[in-house]
Amino acid sequence: MEDTAPIIAVSMWGEAMSERAPRFAGARAYFEATEAAGGAPLGIVPLKRSLRALYDLTDGLLLTGGGDVDPAHYGEKPIPQLGPVDPERDHAELTLARWALEDDKPTLAICRGAQVLNVACGGSLYQDLPAQQPDGLNHNESRDRGIRGLATHQLDVVPRTRLARAIGATSHPANTHHHQSVKELGEGLTVAGRAEDGIVEAIEHESASWVVGIQCHPEMMYHEHAWAAQLFSAFLDEVRFRAQREEPQPLPALRRVAT
Repeated sequence: MEDTAPIIAVSMWGEAMSERAPRFAGARAYFEATEAAGGAPLGIVPLKRSLRALYDLTDGLLLTGGGDVDPAHYGEKPIPQLGPVDPERDHAELTLARWALEDDKPTLAICRGAQVLNVACGGSLYQDLPAQQPDGLNHNESRDRGIRGLATHQLDVVPRTRLARAIGATSHPANTHHHQSVKELGEGLTVAGRAEDGIVEAIEHESASWVVGIQCHPEMMYHEHAWAAQLFSAFLDEVRFRAQREEPQPLPALRRVAT
């Protein structure tokens, strides 16, 4: 008999289809990549009273990409180049990230998800890379060129990190769809990868479990790039290992950041 697939919480968001029929949304690629790696993806909608009940059903957490994180969550005022923010989504995903860290639940955080992870740990973000790091790469080039899975720069992985163990301590081709990124690291986080211009492309938490954030979008690349498929496989392997442990070892409660 086959083992039951571990359930992975996939964060979703609210989307205004019309004034009369708003809806929840989630990009299909996250669900497909999770399923391809052996997980059973469960969409988690940002409803406050349901959030904990849905989260408690799951074995791992996938924080997805999307819009900008409100700089109020890391003590800054918005600059003119800041994009739209979603208070409901910010609250839900920051809460999910903190719960997962406290519960020692394996987490893969992608693009905005990596930024949410950093802010959840007390870190800050560049609100707009072109404005604040004008000499750097175009970190939105894949979208600008209209091919979301297109590799446009290198992800240089830091040796002896969890990310290196998952995909190799080398340079990997990466796509890029962001204008925000990690600035000051949050508590307990370390850099696991950078782009050629030095911008942080991956982070991980020094926890007992597997908590990795990556700025590019491996869910759009796993069909053609082995490292992206290996990342999802490593995440699911850790989820299975964590689920089989008899005595979980949760982290102490995180320092709460004023929001």
